[in-house]
Amino acid sequence: MTATVTTGAGPWGIAVSPDGTQVYVGDFGAGTVGVIDTATNTVVATIGGVTSPVGIDFAPGGQFAYVVSQGTDTVLKVDTATRAVVATVPVGTRPYNVLITSDATRAYVSNFGGDTVSAIDTATDTVLTTITGFDLPRGLAFTPDGLRLYVTDYGGNTVSVVSTYSNTVVRTIGGMSIPFFVAAAPAGGRAYVSVDGTSSVQVVNIATDAVTATVPGFNVPNWLAVTPDSRYVYVVDNGGDSVSVFRSPPGVVLDQGPIGGGTTVTITGHYFTGATTVRFGSRQARSFTVLDDNTITAVTPAGTGAVTVTVTTPGGTGPLGHFYYIPPPLLTALSPSTGPVAGGNTVVMTGRYLSTTTEVRFGTTRMFPTVDSDSQITVIAPAAAGPGDAQVQVITPGGPSNMLSYTYA
Repeated sequence: MTATVTTGAGPWGIAVSPDGTQVYVGDFGAGTVGVIDTATNTVVATIGGVTSPVGIDFAPGGQFAYVVSQGTDTVLKVDTATRAVVATVPVGTRPYNVLITSDATRAYVSNFGGDTVSAIDTATDTVLTTITGFDLPRGLAFTPDGLRLYVTDYGGNTVSVVSTYSNTVVRTIGGMSIPFFVAAAPAGGRAYVSVDGTSSVQVVNIATDAVTATVPGFNVPNWLAVTPDSRYVYVVDNGGDSVSVFRSPPGVVLDQGPIGGGTTVTITGHYFTGATTVRFGSRQARSFTVLDDNTITAVTPAGTGAVTVTVTTPGGTGPLGHFYYIPPPLLTALSPSTGPVAGGNTVVMTGRYLSTTTEVRFGTTRMFPTVDSDSQITVIAPAAAGPGDAQVQVITPGGPSNMLSYTYA
């Protein structure tokens, strides 16, 4: 601890401005938002008239911030230059957290009391759509590509995966006992979920949306954050009046890539100083760099199937995890292959090696699909500027697929 800042009563939500010079704190008990100058660690301004503020987020450019006013079931838009509330957006019942997209066009709000998530158009400050299918939603986190939104279902023991294109729940991650908050690693590969029921943090592989590890030893973990280099995770122990810090668990991130190699991965573990060789199965990495005693970056060689990743040092050779070589996807058909210019119709895409799809492109529009099987995925066709053909392509860790034409009529 380097400093303690005195705020208003009941500090709860907190957000750091993009330039790092200010911190907004929602003073739940005082009905204010405190503005902290990070150079002096003092409160330099107070924004009043906010009933029970909780979640806060800044737009990427820093020109405005959204503050959840739980007591009025609204979200307040604050001009960060004038520190004035410039818009009030009614959302669902008992809103909790807010998160703004990287292009600052939308803000998502978890409505804990209404089992919904509101998607706000930041240009008009109105709710674009209300997404249903949650159970006491709380935490929010985007995947690094922005195509998915993770939502913790505090009452459902799951994490819902929302497509930020279609604004629908496309997948559910189960096996969590009272998940509170979620944060994605900026470098990609992993997301972390604080789980109150087991006083643990569960690690999610964002390529597969599968839980790959559980980190125990917390005391009612709530908020958590990942450092910008993705090496450390900070966890608020709500039951222990403390903050715990742990390293990214041993393993390989990213753990999937094309059979031709060339994927840059991060290997985490222990005692890497002096490493002489990194192997993917029987083949040596194209190159590798030892960042510190716990971290190596390496470039994958060509390969096939699932292989064990090993690191050799003067102390010996040890396995650190697995890497999965993914064949390139193949599209064979779109059904239907035509649709209205307005979009909105369901398109079934068939082919091979589609189960690891991370992205579908209709022309320049990017989206995350519903994965039905290794041979089928489903998307909602986007709108087009006018009649004509759009090239459709699937992206997986194995690379891009061939293109098929979709005709707008």
